Amino acid sequence: MISTLSGTIASLGVDSCVIEVGGVGLHVHLTPRHILKLRAGDKTSIDTRLVVREDELSLFGFQSAQEREQFDLLCSVSGIGPKLAMTTLAGMDAIGIANAVNNQDEAAFRAIPGIGPKTAKLILISLGGKVGLSAATPEKERVLQALLQLGTEESQARKVLAEIDGSLGESEALRAALAELGKGKLK
Repeated sequence: MISTLSGTIASLGVDSCVIEVGGVGLHVHLTPRHILKLRAGDKTSIDTRLVVREDELSLFGFQSAQEREQFDLLCSVSGIGPKLAMTTLAGMDAIGIANAVNNQDEAAFRAIPGIGPKTAKLILISLGGKVGLSAATPEKERVLQALLQLGTEESQARKVLAEIDGSLGESEALRAALAELGKGKLK
């Protein structure tokens, strides 16, 4: 199983890229949001999932391990394959998916191309209460948005927020997150 790739971005497409690893170019499917953060010629490291089909091996790339986990959860729902899971991740970020599942928001999933009412209901039923889709409090969502606006990488911001005491208020959580991020930069 290929779980991460580290190499040089050889080329970028609309929904995929080629990453050169040890002289071999690997074609990786990505969300458009992820592609916008990449530049040809740059070094990168991404989380991946190898999907094996009868006639094809496909590699899907993610910005974080959490995004890969949500991809796996979406693929576990009957009727959702890897491409529709990627379309869902392109249309909704990790917090959006978690909140839609926790709030039983069927309309959020129906807004994704390829997901109809039956599939949306099936997603809510199948993913309700699953690990990795814990509710993001409105306070933590606002703190996450503040950290992103300050230029923090999403994966780093989520990691720091996961370590912060959930009982803190919004301003205290933001202070704690900034202090934690500051410690990391001084090392």
